[in-house]
Amino acid sequence: MNNKFSLKGGIFKSAIILTVAGVLTRLLGFYYRILLTNYAGATGVGLFQMCMPLIALAFAVCCSGFSVSVSKYSASSPSLKWLFCALKISLSLSIAVMLLFLIFSNFIANHIFMESRCEGIIRIVAFSLPFMCIHNCVSNYYYSQKESFLPASSQLVEQLVRIGTIILFVRIKNVSTISIADAVTGNIFGEFAAATYCVIPLFFRSLHNKGMTQKLSCSLREYRYIVKYAFPINANQIVMHLLEGAEAILIPAILCMHGLAKDDAISQFGILTGMALPLVLFPCTAANSFALMLLPKVSDESSNVLSDHLAMTVKKTVSMCLSLGIISTFLFINYGARLGAMMFHEESVYIYTCILSWLCPFLYLKISLTSVTNGMGHTALTFIINIIGIIIRLAGVFLLIPKLGITGYLYGVLISNISISLLYIINIYRKLNIQPDPFSSIIVPLCISVISIFSSRIICRIVFDLIIKEAEEYILLLTGAAICCIVYVILFIHEQSEQRPL
Repeated sequence: MNNKFSLKGGIFKSAIILTVAGVLTRLLGFYYRILLTNYAGATGVGLFQMCMPLIALAFAVCCSGFSVSVSKYSASSPSLKWLFCALKISLSLSIAVMLLFLIFSNFIANHIFMESRCEGIIRIVAFSLPFMCIHNCVSNYYYSQKESFLPASSQLVEQLVRIGTIILFVRIKNVSTISIADAVTGNIFGEFAAATYCVIPLFFRSLHNKGMTQKLSCSLREYRYIVKYAFPINANQIVMHLLEGAEAILIPAILCMHGLAKDDAISQFGILTGMALPLVLFPCTAANSFALMLLPKVSDESSNVLSDHLAMTVKKTVSMCLSLGIISTFLFINYGARLGAMMFHEESVYIYTCILSWLCPFLYLKISLTSVTNGMGHTALTFIINIIGIIIRLAGVFLLIPKLGITGYLYGVLISNISISLLYIINIYRKLNIQPDPFSSIIVPLCISVISIFSSRIICRIVFDLIIKEAEEYILLLTGAAICCIVYVILFIHEQSEQRPL
């Protein structure tokens, strides 16, 4: 096996660190969402989810492409020059957007979202934006240097501070319910803490390594490199989040036209996007980790014309994403959906999660192959493919929600992700002359998943029916899911060891 893919170093080691931190971060994120639900209600979560595309849009304008450019251009040098140049652009934009949000928060809430309760959330987002940009740009510098511990652990710091803030807020006010604006105040402190946590070690490191701080100023030509690389990514994200913002406004509105009361429509949207979707995205931690580490690796291999290595990287990526996605689908249908409903005390979470679980293979593929395509320098293609995907989703909003309700939107999301994944695979495989291998990528993980699920059910029945007569349902579900994962990992490792190393 290529040593860059080995567990001893390179992409796998960094991705494993990111995955472990990501799993812990998502667990804390679930706890944070449970706190939001308990203190602000499903309607409060819905209001927050309505504002999420605006948060993502602001990030896309100010940081998205610039932070990725740091990862690309710093990959071959420890110098902080590219980081400083990207930060100058990113922070300037973030301050401008922050002021716009503060000035026009009332207009945005009342005339765009048509919901006055969103104003407080928008103002909080404005203050957290500069810290968000610093955090992401510095994190991508660490990724470019194949260092994952600091940026990974910074996610934990961010979540812990967010959770601590909301608990402290409730304790100080001594109340059982708070507004959603008060509940998300922790976002400011969380982003500030994460940014500080990442910057301080970098500052002390630069004091001991003078090479990092030499020639920090960028020429006009180098600024153009950053902007030229970042622009398609930013444009992609901006258009995507504008359309997602329209989607977030349209879904509750069309649900109201479908016969629901306004607060019920917002609650359903909040349950779907704030509870069921994060549950399905939980295994995305691994896909996101590989995606973050893939970009500098793919950029390096593309620039050095290492087509064989790049093809191997892509084949491994596709195989791992499909394997993770297939077993995740089985786990959610059999165990995760019911656990989610119990965790959030919302029966609708079960139905939504069962439908969304079919997204997993395609969603995880999309995340990693987007990073591969950007690393190959085809950022404009990423833009086009993602626009096609969001158009399909919007079609689902207009055509399916009036007939099927919120489940119609879920089917639109599923069709969209399948289309995006296929377009990425067709394009990348054609450019790198890769031959598809459906047997090892699809059939083998599918068979192992079926065996794992049946094994877990049989073992659980033996243990809980014959040995332990009485047990809580959540213990049964958690035990079944754990047994399934253990059996799957054992069978998967055995199957991989039988194959000839790449």
